[in-house]
Amino acid sequence: MGSLEKFLGKPKEVEIDGTNITLHPLKVNDIQLVANDNPSKEEMQKISKKILKLSIPDTTDEEIDNLPMDTFVKIMDEVNKLNGFTDERINKIKSAIRKE
Repeated sequence: MGSLEKFLGKPKEVEIDGTNITLHPLKVNDIQLVANDNPSKEEMQKISKKILKLSIPDTTDEEIDNLPMDTFVKIMDEVNKLNGFTDERINKIKSAIRKE
């Protein structure tokens, strides 16, 4: 066991609309997803989808595409909390999602 292993994020079970799902924290390798300070609307959609797929590894593009927007936003809120994302970029992504 390496000295950083104790810091590795553990999956977290959350309830969304009466259903429990397990979310996995993002890793340092995934930082490029949130590194763009000014993503376009299309980039924000792709970023959100990639983050969701990394957080719920057994999900598919079709499942994500067919989610009601309200449920998608709730899941992304939980993903953001799990990963400690609280900056303005997250608010921009959420705002763009809600406008769709």
